[in-house]
Amino acid sequence: MEPSNQEQQRWYRQVIPLSQQVIVDVGAHIGELSQFFWEAGQGTSRVVSIEPLAENVARIRERIRRVAAKDWLVQHCAVSNEAGQARLHAFRLPTGGWNSVLGERKSTGGRGVSLRSVPTQRLSALVPDATVIKLDIEGHEYAVLEDALPSLPSVHTWALELHMVPGRPLEEVLSLLSEHGYRLLAAGRSADDPQGPWISAPISPDLGWEKIPIAKRHHDGSPFKMLHLIASKRPAT
Repeated sequence: MEPSNQEQQRWYRQVIPLSQQVIVDVGAHIGELSQFFWEAGQGTSRVVSIEPLAENVARIRERIRRVAAKDWLVQHCAVSNEAGQARLHAFRLPTGGWNSVLGERKSTGGRGVSLRSVPTQRLSALVPDATVIKLDIEGHEYAVLEDALPSLPSVHTWALELHMVPGRPLEEVLSLLSEHGYRLLAAGRSADDPQGPWISAPISPDLGWEKIPIAKRHHDGSPFKMLHLIASKRPAT
């Protein structure tokens, strides 16, 4: 397991209620975080993995088979703001598994890039009783949140990976979450320990992308920025 994955899981364990929940892993990839959620729930939670790529779905189902989990399910589709079909760019990652980008934005990384048509479903139709949702879908999270926030009132915690994309100001989605009653915690590091573990950093809804450091650059030189965010209606545990 990569250290960054361990760090993300350690932070999630600190700030997300994981027992007696309905936990949805949207953009589940090969199921590593889904398995973490299932194990952390200690048999009290139901986990639903949602993943559009057949190659990854097969690996998630193998994980489920190995641990004989009856309360861990997988949905083979993409999530969007409406049901239908969408185009998806899929590509193999050097570290294993496949990644995908919904819509017209093509990734400049990975190998074996292919264009696929995939079914889409609304989150409220797939898991109407969700209480915790992890959402990592490479920039399409904004459209999904706009649809899901008013239609999933039982969700008390969102674990979000927000990506900087044109036309989607960060303060717009942060304000939307705040208006729905969520407090906002970002992953940060202590100024005294800049290489240390993630800690929770409260942020304001008016935070903009200009305040977020560049994580890396795309092949065309454009900046890549992202923010790990917990939006919660319950006190952190």
